[in-house]
Amino acid sequence: MIDSSSKPVSVVIGEGKFFKAVEEALIGHRPGERVIVLLPPEEHYGPYDPKKLQVVPAERLPAETNPGQVIHLQDEMGILHPAIVRRIDPEMALVDFNHPFAGKLLRFEVEILDVKPPEGTQVEKSEMQGGE
Repeated sequence: MIDSSSKPVSVVIGEGKFFKAVEEALIGHRPGERVIVLLPPEEHYGPYDPKKLQVVPAERLPAETNPGQVIHLQDEMGILHPAIVRRIDPEMALVDFNHPFAGKLLRFEVEILDVKPPEGTQVEKSEMQGGE
């Protein structure tokens, strides 16, 4: 398990805060149901790209950097990019600019606690008017 939420998280379908496939898998489910969604790499961070492994001078790394650590390296344009340090030698370091989940199958387990209709829908308006 990579992450778990002990507090409920609100998901607004179509808002785009979650992966589209996860949002779509939740449609039509009711409170109390559990939904499991498997996402292949093509539906999240993409396949692992070996071209994103780069050798950089060790002096570009922050002091006391260790293999496995996520660091941020600046490109020629001044933009910071996260990278995982794979190996460090006295002179050079191997860094990986792939997302940590690239190339992996992701599994989401969701328990539906409540379902609300979108604001301004006919269902919501009739509930507010006493079920007319």
